[in-house]
Amino acid sequence: MSLSIKNEITILKLSTCINVLFAAAGFIFALHSRSQSVFFDALYSFTASFFTLISAQVVRLVLKGDDRQYQFGYGAFEPLFIIIRSVFIICINLSLVYQAIQNIIRGGSEINIYSAGAYTLVSIIICSVVAVLLRVASRKIDSPVLRAEARSWMTDTLISTSVLTAFIGMRLLQNTHMAWLIPYIDPLITLIFICSVIPQFVKQFLYSMRELLTAAPPADVQAILDSLIAPFIRQEQFLGFKNYSAQRGRTLYIVIHVYLQKERKIRELDQIRKQMVKAIKQYNPFSDVDIVFTIDQSWIGESVPSVPDINIV
Repeated sequence: MSLSIKNEITILKLSTCINVLFAAAGFIFALHSRSQSVFFDALYSFTASFFTLISAQVVRLVLKGDDRQYQFGYGAFEPLFIIIRSVFIICINLSLVYQAIQNIIRGGSEINIYSAGAYTLVSIIICSVVAVLLRVASRKIDSPVLRAEARSWMTDTLISTSVLTAFIGMRLLQNTHMAWLIPYIDPLITLIFICSVIPQFVKQFLYSMRELLTAAPPADVQAILDSLIAPFIRQEQFLGFKNYSAQRGRTLYIVIHVYLQKERKIRELDQIRKQMVKAIKQYNPFSDVDIVFTIDQSWIGESVPSVPDINIV
């Protein structure tokens, strides 16, 4: 296992430990302050810690490579994991939305502003630091799991910042003619910020679903792959090429058809193939590459699934 991968798993374990501590502290402060928004923050941290623990195992599976049971590797497990995580978080958030609405209907709730504010301030500081560190690490390691983890921590930071701002506003409203609004602010905070984070997880769900269904990678990735292949086509004076690719998590699945002008020795083509694969692997080490050289393109259309002609009476 490479050093970067060991670092990735270590980072995930550390993130899990911090999340568990935050969740425990959040539940205690939520009980003491009677704040629904602090409870939401704690529940978010607890859920994140649970899925972070699983994500470390997902990374191990992806790095395991192919075997007899999964002959194309475990790359699909990354988007599958992110889909499950997104759906779970969305369902929890929707249940909290319902509770917040019920709380508003019942006339709101009185909370201990100082206790809730102290927890929220500490949460902002630590969550923002962890989010930045995870984002830097995800770029160095090129890890979809760490990117999802960084987004989760950044979301927690934004929620905590907004909650603290609202608590300060609640303190300013005390002893004013608008003090009647105070009981409604905490459930309103919960409602507003849950609704603001749900679109992020819906977007994450849809993107991962596309990956799981083997959709083509983003246009910029396809353009990079074409730019890596094109110099070999020009140098060897081939007729052209066609690149077929799909991305699942960090893994790129690539099939390249290269069209020849004339017969070439197999040993020569193998050397060219080796250099092309090496260039692609330098761009993305988690690439599964097949390169097919052909002088007769007529077989290509026959190699894909087709519906046989059926006479319907």
